Amino acid sequence: MKKYIFGLALFAGMMLTACDTDNEGATYTTSAQNISFENAEPSTFVTKSSTATVPVAIVRSNTASEYTVHYTFSTTDTENLSDTNGGTATFAPGEWSTTITIDAKDLKPGTTYTCKLTLSDADVATVDTIIGSSINATTTVTVLCDYDWEDLGTGLYSSELFEESWSQPVYRAKGTNIYKLPDCLYEGYDIQFELSADGNSLVSFEPQKMGYKHATWGMVYFYAEEMTRT
Repeated sequence: MKKYIFGLALFAGMMLTACDTDNEGATYTTSAQNISFENAEPSTFVTKSSTATVPVAIVRSNTASEYTVHYTFSTTDTENLSDTNGGTATFAPGEWSTTITIDAKDLKPGTTYTCKLTLSDADVATVDTIIGSSINATTTVTVLCDYDWEDLGTGLYSSELFEESWSQPVYRAKGTNIYKLPDCLYEGYDIQFELSADGNSLVSFEPQKMGYKHATWGMVYFYAEEMTRT
């Protein structure tokens, strides 16, 4: 009972303190642009088409006037991904977000394509050093040309990492021995792999995003070298 009364007294004291405006100082309003990509590593853009237009969002803090962002575009998939924006994006007055697009073409089913966008040094320098705003100076865009999947039903997935098991939908790409476990470990992140023709051995399991982002190392990737069939 004493702890309960003490808690009420503490809460009331906090309320009174919050209402005291005698020592209230001026509110700091940033004039910095704080240019940033909205996501450093957005979710994979998935399409079943051989062509696609992929949106990439850039944001800022100060919307008072027009501002033009400059960035560089790099990719090893030069035959498939291109930037038609000329490395620039312009905010109109009052806009806090603007979107550029990456063009994708000649995409093949089951193939992943990536590119990286990097803000110019001048735009990175617009970060507010007083409040220490954190920005995404780069973004890595991933495009997946997906297969046509057929539903095989539901199996049981056992995770050593989470030390538990759960019912897991299983899909197979039509005409192949490639399988997919949708939303397996984290929502929005599938696990995909290829089995032998008899389904008894693992043929391919490329490193793929697990869905968990470590505070220091960023996105954690999932990888397997063998499979045990039971």
